[in-house]
Amino acid sequence: MLAVTFSSGSRQLRSIVTSDWSLQSGTGCTDGHTGTSAAAPLAAGMVALMLQVRPCLSWRDVQHIITYTAIQHDTQADWGTNGAGFHHSHKYGFGLLNAWRLVNAAKVWEFVPFLVSYQSPDLKANAVIPAYPKSLTLTWNVTSFDLRQSGMQTLEHVSVTVTLTHSRRGHVETVLICPSGMTSLIGAKRILDVDPTGFTDWTFSTVRCWGETAEGQYILKITDYRESTPSLGTLKYWKLTLYGSSMSHQQVKERQRVVEDAMSGQYLNNAYALPCPPGIDVPAEIVSPFTSNSLKSLLLLGCFAFFWSLYYTLEVILTHVDWRGCRAAMRGRNRGLQARSSALADSEVVDIQPEMDMESKVPLIAGDEKT
Repeated sequence: MLAVTFSSGSRQLRSIVTSDWSLQSGTGCTDGHTGTSAAAPLAAGMVALMLQVRPCLSWRDVQHIITYTAIQHDTQADWGTNGAGFHHSHKYGFGLLNAWRLVNAAKVWEFVPFLVSYQSPDLKANAVIPAYPKSLTLTWNVTSFDLRQSGMQTLEHVSVTVTLTHSRRGHVETVLICPSGMTSLIGAKRILDVDPTGFTDWTFSTVRCWGETAEGQYILKITDYRESTPSLGTLKYWKLTLYGSSMSHQQVKERQRVVEDAMSGQYLNNAYALPCPPGIDVPAEIVSPFTSNSLKSLLLLGCFAFFWSLYYTLEVILTHVDWRGCRAAMRGRNRGLQARSSALADSEVVDIQPEMDMESKVPLIAGDEKT
């Protein structure tokens, strides 16, 4: 858990209010928006404000700034302070996101060094996981020699990959302890998880050791909270992976001081701007000379011009047509058709008449030679 933001609220206090045309009788507004659907866009909007003042921030810079600026707001939570001085809770992460603190910190933020990592070999255990209150405890020591090639000094993310068998894996609880003594519950027990396959190359992760020194001894504790299950679980092997940077512990402390010093808002002006890292070119912001209203006006003007041009073109074409000539041509064409029809009728009469005469004369000649 890195950080949190608002997702809901009681009616007596305040709720998330947003636009929604389908709710509240079509008023276009709702105060019943909750959950991650409300929290995620709020967090994205705050990150967008950070990128507005520093467009070349990387995803790791954003995570660091969140870690340095989140607010510890619920005193009843299980807050713990790690070796770098950061407060963290399993429930709220480093705390509540604050837009003012995020933007001011982004304004003065020096970009973090490249991400580096260290990975231990596969640590074979083949050890039985005992039932509570006992635990299976394993250790791995990371030396300065191990970190020499990567140059890692301080931690960001720490992950543990395990392969274990258990008839009901929801009874298994996994805890990681960093060299500073900071305890992280990376795999909580889950009553409803009855999967009998255990975990195969399953990776758990934590950020509770953020900013701490990477060198030292890491402790993995696995406990079986079974109630009456006769079969025992077995840890086959595990592996430790560290992610961090070459930033020293002193540099972490100095960044914390610079960030807190910027909370007055003294750097929120266009005259103050830190350069982007070499090789990262961020294009200048393109400001459109047109507003939405001016674009709508241009669209209406264009439609009016189009239809007026179409009307004028049709008017010119229809005006120059010789309608009297067309009517005379049509009358002449009609007379021609009538003449052809009469000629065809006369030709049919001429063709038929001789046949009738011949038929009428043949009997007379055959019956009376004089006639």
